[in-house]
Amino acid sequence: DLPRLQFCPHRFIPFLSSCAAEGIMPMKLYAHPDNYKTHKALIAAKYVGLDVQIVQGGGQQSGKVPVLETDEGCIFSSTAIARYIARISRPVGLYGQNLLEGGMIDSWIEFCTHELEVPLMTWVLPVMGLFPEVPEATACAKEDVKKAMTVLNNHLLHNTYVVGHNMSLADICVCCALTDGLKLVLDADFRKPFGNLMRWFNLCLQQPEFKAVLGDVKLLGAAAAGGAKGAQAAASKEEAKKGKDKKDAEPKAAPKKEAAPKKEAKEVKEAKEEKKDKDTKEAKEPTPEELAKMKKDKLKKVIKEGGKRGVEIEGAADMGGLQFFCTSVDEPEGDIELLLHSVKGMNEKSDPTEEERKGGSGHVGKMVFSAGVEQLAIVAYVPEDKQPELDCKEWIEKVLSLFGGKVVTDAKDYCQGVIPTDSNNNIFPLKIREALILEANNFLRKKGLFPEDNGDDDDEMVFGDDDF
Repeated sequence: DLPRLQFCPHRFIPFLSSCAAEGIMPMKLYAHPDNYKTHKALIAAKYVGLDVQIVQGGGQQSGKVPVLETDEGCIFSSTAIARYIARISRPVGLYGQNLLEGGMIDSWIEFCTHELEVPLMTWVLPVMGLFPEVPEATACAKEDVKKAMTVLNNHLLHNTYVVGHNMSLADICVCCALTDGLKLVLDADFRKPFGNLMRWFNLCLQQPEFKAVLGDVKLLGAAAAGGAKGAQAAASKEEAKKGKDKKDAEPKAAPKKEAAPKKEAKEVKEAKEEKKDKDTKEAKEPTPEELAKMKKDKLKKVIKEGGKRGVEIEGAADMGGLQFFCTSVDEPEGDIELLLHSVKGMNEKSDPTEEERKGGSGHVGKMVFSAGVEQLAIVAYVPEDKQPELDCKEWIEKVLSLFGGKVVTDAKDYCQGVIPTDSNNNIFPLKIREALILEANNFLRKKGLFPEDNGDDDDEMVFGDDDF
């Protein structure tokens, strides 16, 4: 195959990646190890499995850093290096799954360089002591950073990642560019309007490839009120407010006796309303028999939904040659036990003679999600014949780790886990569900258990909730 490799880049690039992963072709990167521009290349290298050795010092090509030294020559400029590394392994998909996605990734990298990095570094570098501060420039930079972050926040309202359905070089570049700013100048008040952007940023930081390079990123807390002067002004303002409150309170102390009848009348009225609400609640409280019936009816709906979804999964698997499938259901409403009943309903043997078929997808491995108010419930299922290829516990642990979830029960065939709602960290079941479905599919893809998009077909197959 070697003559063909010389003329076919799509065959040569995976070959190069595998050689790098095996340590045959380590590359030297002349760069400052703590610089965010270096981090872009290092994270990309983690994804493609490339062995990169950091060397501090000037590069051979231009006398500047960063420079990547390869056996065939040198590449300089941080963005050029990151793009080169991202293209080494096409299956990883850092440069998209097709030409359109590649172009979109380039667009966002250019946006990051010119619209975000320039103003953000104008603001950050003086704080780091690397550049003298020019107050007028800093003021303009703050407004430009706000505009760029608004664009990103609006884009990420309906997108889990910057481009496509997987982590790409665009995500890596934007995340690295933001990191120093979020640690040094973008305080909690500044970040508050950018909920979508921060949810995406936290998603990036949860990835092992990012964590290996960036470590634990500690975000800047609340803003200081202008240093010592601001603190003094705030203290004076607080004292003035206390004095005003005390002054206003003095003349109101006398007419307490007149207000007493009104207060008593108000208390009587509130007591009556409380008694009325209590009586209404007691009247509506269901009996044990009614509770049992409600529970039975709910379970029936859960199993019915699972049975119908099983038929759909069977059809999609037969049509697309799928061994595994990831989806979500509504009826369990985040209840982990009900979700297990739903998945078992999907796996029931289907009777072809029935007018309304149910189940039939027991031969298809699956991960099923259900969002509730308090938690996101997850059940993973691996059929016996596929257990040598995929460890059920490993699969669900990888998905749960994205948002700090925990495994509830584990076995070779069924594993259950939950991710609690955490409003302080912007973790909400409905918001994180799609990202987790993508993570589950990516785990399968890395093990060769999920079909790759070869970019040649006009018809795109998308497997998710929108199919049903």
